[in-house]
Amino acid sequence: MLNIKIIRSPYGNFYHREIEDCNNSYPDWYLKEISEEGFNGIWLHCILRDIVKSSVFPEFGQKEKEQIYQLNKLVERCEKFGIKVFLYLCEPRGFREDDKFWEKNDDVKGQVCSFGDYSGEFGGKYYALCSSTQKVKDFLYESSNNLFKKAPGLGGIFLITASEFHTHCYSHYPKHIYLVKHFKEMVEWSELGFYCKRCENRQPYEVVSEIITLIRNGIKDASKKAEVIAWTWSWYIIEPNPQENIIKNIPEDVIIMSDFERGGYKFFNKKRIIIDEYSASYIGPSPRFRKHFYIAKKYGHKVMAKLQFSTTHEIVTVPYIPVIFNFAEKIEKLKRMGGYGYLYCWVFGGEINIVSKITGILSTKNIQKYKLIKKIAEEEYGKELAGYVIKAWKIFSDAFKNYPFSIPFIYNGPINYATVYPLKIDAEKINVIPSWRPLPRDENGHLKVGDNIETWLGPFKPEFYIKQFEKMANEWEKGIKILENGLKYGKNEKFQKEIDIAKHIYFSFKSSANIIKFYKVLREYKEKKSKELKEKLNRILKEELEITELDREIWERNKDFGYHPEAAENFIKEKDFEYKIELLKKQIT
Repeated sequence: MLNIKIIRSPYGNFYHREIEDCNNSYPDWYLKEISEEGFNGIWLHCILRDIVKSSVFPEFGQKEKEQIYQLNKLVERCEKFGIKVFLYLCEPRGFREDDKFWEKNDDVKGQVCSFGDYSGEFGGKYYALCSSTQKVKDFLYESSNNLFKKAPGLGGIFLITASEFHTHCYSHYPKHIYLVKHFKEMVEWSELGFYCKRCENRQPYEVVSEIITLIRNGIKDASKKAEVIAWTWSWYIIEPNPQENIIKNIPEDVIIMSDFERGGYKFFNKKRIIIDEYSASYIGPSPRFRKHFYIAKKYGHKVMAKLQFSTTHEIVTVPYIPVIFNFAEKIEKLKRMGGYGYLYCWVFGGEINIVSKITGILSTKNIQKYKLIKKIAEEEYGKELAGYVIKAWKIFSDAFKNYPFSIPFIYNGPINYATVYPLKIDAEKINVIPSWRPLPRDENGHLKVGDNIETWLGPFKPEFYIKQFEKMANEWEKGIKILENGLKYGKNEKFQKEIDIAKHIYFSFKSSANIIKFYKVLREYKEKKSKELKEKLNRILKEELEITELDREIWERNKDFGYHPEAAENFIKEKDFEYKIELLKKQIT
């Protein structure tokens, strides 16, 4: 069985007051439920310079009193349910170029990195805290040590040491540029040049392994039982896969956590497409995970998997993606490999639902996948309806494997708000719209979208996306029909929700295909102004009107549809339906 099973509450605010408000984010009913489902850990975002004071940097620790109090209170509450609290660290956290910190601490200023508008409130130019300086090394050890002395009941930490927030000098500087050429931002970071004289003669893997070791030593000297987990997220910035130099240079008791899907691939039209994110459409384990697993074992490390259940960036704005067999298969494969545990979700996906129940129990008990799915389906929907649900889940699980996975699409595409996406004949060219940040709106609160398909089509042509989304929709519809056949047994609130989720996802596939069709035809129409092209546009608008009106009925019953936890915003609102419907009716001729 799997030992460490960590989940995260959907009520926490990753970016603001995460620890101060943690006891509100984790009510007793949530802790009780996840414990019963088999989870024994939760995680919070923590910043070392905020949570504890430092003799190295006296200005640090301004939030210590409130954060330590709330953290210990949560630790105590979680213990009643057999749950440990883990902290996510990304250290040593850098500062913006104009931060007052640099006035007194210019001697620890490291590599520069600029984040564009896509980063929202975190955009701008930052400098790293150079970990090749003794002061920063002392800070990492001392603050980690103080944290676990002041909160001795903590279960441990997991670390990201590449990408994300700007931390050490190599955190956003890829020496091996050929490995990250598919990431426009990383190419731009490398073009800035490398300026830290202290780190330029050090290998990036030395810097990373040293940071992990310093934090590990600080924690273990305060709490022998605390777990230190090194997450391999984006380590290809540091060195090529499978990063054996990092793994062999960190203490044996550090657990290695690798992404279960990242580094895998799909074949479309004989073209190999890399899976470089969480995915419910690709099962895994990826070749990258397997290599990390066996190298870590070679050097005596336990291995965890970073998974992403319930939802992924493939479509986030639903309570869960009903691809239950795909999710269950991931757990079964991890168990067979001899994994030590897993992190259930990132910022999104931590809701208690059918996915958390099945995966949580499956990771804890020695039970066959199908037998558990049948048992839970009968408990949730009743024996009469369980058979219909299971058949539909199998169809959905297979259909979703056809998802046209690409980083540009899942990060910048419109699928999360496709059914309210306003199509305009007079649409203009616009810049990228990140799909994981709050959406742009005009002064009237309407979605500000336009022709920017190049920013999210990625490696595929428009025709390919259209083909794949229509193929998925056609297969998905078969599962919906099976669910609807079960309605002869009468109304059931949970069962109706299952149908509504499936239909909303179906409409999101259809609308995503239509958005691409629309811009493709619109560009031709603006050039040729032919009646034939005008009629094509008209057909797309009519189909979208029907989809939008039908999905509005579903949304009226399920106003949690459309919420994006990472953006902390409802992407789908009543006025969005009203605006799109009115706009479409005006344009249809």
